[in-house]
Amino acid sequence: MTGSVTLHTPTHNTDTERSVTREVFRDVFAQLPTGVTVVTTSGPGGAEPSGMTASAVCSLSLDPLLVLLCLYNHSNTLARIRAGGSFAISILGHDQTQVAERFANSDVSQTDRFARTPHHHADDLPVLTGALAWLTCHIAQTYPGGDHTIVTGHVRRLGSGQSAGGRPLVWHSRAFHTLA
Repeated sequence: MTGSVTLHTPTHNTDTERSVTREVFRDVFAQLPTGVTVVTTSGPGGAEPSGMTASAVCSLSLDPLLVLLCLYNHSNTLARIRAGGSFAISILGHDQTQVAERFANSDVSQTDRFARTPHHHADDLPVLTGALAWLTCHIAQTYPGGDHTIVTGHVRRLGSGQSAGGRPLVWHSRAFHTLA
């Protein structure tokens, strides 16, 4: 029969079940590769920009165009997004590891993050120059999600960076990688 597939069943179980703890939970999800983004906002009235590295970002709906992101409840960026009602997402390329690290490092001030990172504005929101792609959004809804807040956003504008079609920056096993 053409097109048939033969499944191999192992003779012993190679999986290891582990206790459910926060650390094991983190270990398990470290095995799921995700794209790397920087979420930015200007806050109300064009206030000083704020931004953070985020990997819990995905498309949500085509009708209407919606995105979903999850941000730590005590994040300054989340507070500014809530206050201003809008945010931008810059999807990072393989050559932007330093940018991801800078926006993830709580020891680097928001002022320094933006001073050391080329960016431009779309819809009065900072968008990182050199990103593979970017979107601007206004908040649709927020939902509690444990120690994070789930934010959905209506897409207002989007664009491709100069490296569009390039290789993305990927987070896997608690380290940055790129696709071969």
